[in-house]
Amino acid sequence: MKGSVTIKDVAAALGISVSTVSRAMRNAKDVSEETKLIVLKKAKQLQYQPNYSAQSLINRKTNLIGVIVPVIHSNYFSSAISGISDVLSASNYQMMICQSSENYEKEKAAIDKLLSYNIDGLLISVSKSTKNDKAINEVVKKNIPIVMFDRIIDSVDCSKVIVNEYEGAYKAVEHLIKKGCKRIAHLAGPKDLLISHNRKQGYLDAMADHKIKVNPNMVVHCQSFEDDAPRAFKKILKNDPLPDAIFFINDLSAIDCMKYLNRKGLSIPHDIKIVGFNNDLVSTASDPTLTTVMQPSYEVGKLSAGLLLDEIEGKKTKHIKYELRTKLVVRESTQKR
Repeated sequence: MKGSVTIKDVAAALGISVSTVSRAMRNAKDVSEETKLIVLKKAKQLQYQPNYSAQSLINRKTNLIGVIVPVIHSNYFSSAISGISDVLSASNYQMMICQSSENYEKEKAAIDKLLSYNIDGLLISVSKSTKNDKAINEVVKKNIPIVMFDRIIDSVDCSKVIVNEYEGAYKAVEHLIKKGCKRIAHLAGPKDLLISHNRKQGYLDAMADHKIKVNPNMVVHCQSFEDDAPRAFKKILKNDPLPDAIFFINDLSAIDCMKYLNRKGLSIPHDIKIVGFNNDLVSTASDPTLTTVMQPSYEVGKLSAGLLLDEIEGKKTKHIKYELRTKLVVRESTQKR
C-alpha cells in the first residue's frame, strides 16, 4: 500500500465502517473485544500509525499525560512510572516524563513545558524544595485534571495517592523493640519533606508507646538522601554506647551504613540491627539482606493514573485521597541467619 496508511484503509480492508475502527482503537466500551482484536491485528498488519496531531485537532484532546517526579532513577519512582505507563497505554494515552531533580525551579519549568504541549492531565510528585502550591495551582486554574502522588501538597484541590509511611515506620521500630532493642537510632530524611516527618513520627510514637526514651543524639537528619547520608550515620555511630539498632529513612542509606559497619568489624545483626524503608531491589542483594518496609510503588502509579483518566473522561469529579498500606519484610539484618 503506497503512502501512509489511514484509518479509512484499515476500515476498507476489513469491510467495516471508519467509526467502528476509530472506536475500536480508542478502546471504546461499545465495541466488542473480538472486533477490537481484529481491528488492531489488521492495523498492525497494514503498519498503520495513528496521527495524534490530527486527532488532537479533531477531538481537542492530545491523549498526552504529563508526569513529573523528583528523580527518575529512584527504584520507587521508576516502579511508580511503570504502573502509570501500563494504565495509560491500555487506554491509548501517551506520557511525557519530566524530572525535577529535587529542584522547585526545574519543577516549575517542567510544568510550563508540559502545558505548552497541551497535556490532558498531570501526574506529579513534588520536589523536596517545593514550598508552596503556586505553580501547581496554575494548572488547576486551567481546569487541567491533576493527581498528586507520594509527595503531595494538601492545599492543592485534586485527588491524591499516598502510602501510610507513618504505619510502616511504626511497624519497623516495633519489630526492633520486639527483638530486644532499646537504643534505637533513626537516620531521618530532609526536615522539610512530609515523608521524613511521617516516618520520624512513626519512630517516635513506637518508642513512646513502648516506654522507651529517645536520645536526641540518636536522631539525625540528612540533607539529601544520597550525598549526606554517610555524614548522618557516622554522627549516629559516635554515640557511646553505640545504638543497638538503626531505622533508616531509605534502603540505600541503610546498605551504605552496613558496608561501613562491616569494614569496622561490627556484626549485623549481632552488634547492630538495621531496618531500611522502600524494599528496593538492592535490599535482597546486600550482605546481610536488609529488613525493610515495602511500599506498593507500582500500585501507587496504577491508581494515580486510573484516577486521572477517570477525571479526564468525566467518570469521576469528586477529589479523593487514597492511602495505601505498607508491609514489613523481615530479612537477615534483624535476625540470625
